Amino acid sequence: MSKHILVLARRDCYEAIRVAAGLTIRNNTVDFVFMTNPPLNAQGKFDHFEMLELAEINPQSLNMDVPDTHPCTDLGALINKAERVVSF
Repeated sequence: MSKHILVLARRDCYEAIRVAAGLTIRNNTVDFVFMTNPPLNAQGKFDHFEMLELAEINPQSLNMDVPDTHPCTDLGALINKAERVVSF
């Protein structure tokens, strides 16, 4: 049974990305929000970007400076829409 899950990347961005990508294996719908700035690699993308890309997760961010993300304009709506919220 698939669920709608919101993953918040607060302290451990890598773990949040890993869990979010893994949740899609069971056909869960996953929203992903960076609460802080993730570490960037030499190419200017956040570390482990490809994991979200392969899982077809479109990451959002509260900070406009995070590359390859969309601005999170209504975190409250995402929280209300989700059946589960996990934070890392």
